[in-house]
Amino acid sequence: MPAFYDAPGSLAGTGDQPTNLIHSDTYPAIDPLKVNLIGKRVLVVGSGTINETTAIAYAKAGASYIAVGAGSDVTLDTAAIKNAAEDADLKPPRVLHIKLDVSSATSIDNAAALVQASFGGIDIMVIGVGLPEEEKRDPESNLDKWWDTLWTSLRGPYLVARAFLPLILKGGDKTIVFLANFAFHSAHTRQASAYGTSQLAHLRFAEFLGVEYGDKGVLPFCIHLGKVPTDKWAGDVWEDYEHDMPQLMAMKKEIVSKDKLKVKLVV
Repeated sequence: MPAFYDAPGSLAGTGDQPTNLIHSDTYPAIDPLKVNLIGKRVLVVGSGTINETTAIAYAKAGASYIAVGAGSDVTLDTAAIKNAAEDADLKPPRVLHIKLDVSSATSIDNAAALVQASFGGIDIMVIGVGLPEEEKRDPESNLDKWWDTLWTSLRGPYLVARAFLPLILKGGDKTIVFLANFAFHSAHTRQASAYGTSQLAHLRFAEFLGVEYGDKGVLPFCIHLGKVPTDKWAGDVWEDYEHDMPQLMAMKKEIVSKDKLKVKLVV
């Protein structure tokens, strides 16, 4: 177990470790090669290695249409995405690379129109939008940089969800996955107040989507992928991909009945 679990203000007791088995790599229960997503339409928005790897995983699972939205300065290895499907003896997906600005409503609306014209709808949407924060305590932080981190890391996911929700409602799975970070669980991640606050907002925003569109079949989730080194930082419940999914699924009845894995005030 990482040392910080026993540190003051650590994640101990916050739900970060509901299973006694954790993982740092793909394992049989979540192997994309064991999933059949043939015919599915997937959208991944964000930049960095996590988002491209996510697209590759969906290709391995057989997704037929994969759109990846990222900034204009981001390159996407579309060949790697298609090759992943071919290596799994599957038909390569149609890959749509969309250059967009996650801080611009117009840019994202245009991207949604393009996906609408190309795919007709979306079954699964993965939103991994965030901005790194300078590691300084609040009184020492740069005002503009602090606000830009909070603004971009919150506005981006909102704009994407807002623009693409009509396409999700046309899909079959109606699944929205926010790639959040465990920083929202407590203030243990020092010198990350702007980023951590935005991640907490992600979780609550996902809950609102569940309340407002749950009756239409929309399934929003926030997941923490684990402590993953990248070129950038990385249903209406909180989930950590380090958790062992078979163990977690065995806890389903308890989680549902006691309304666990949610941020709430307990008195």
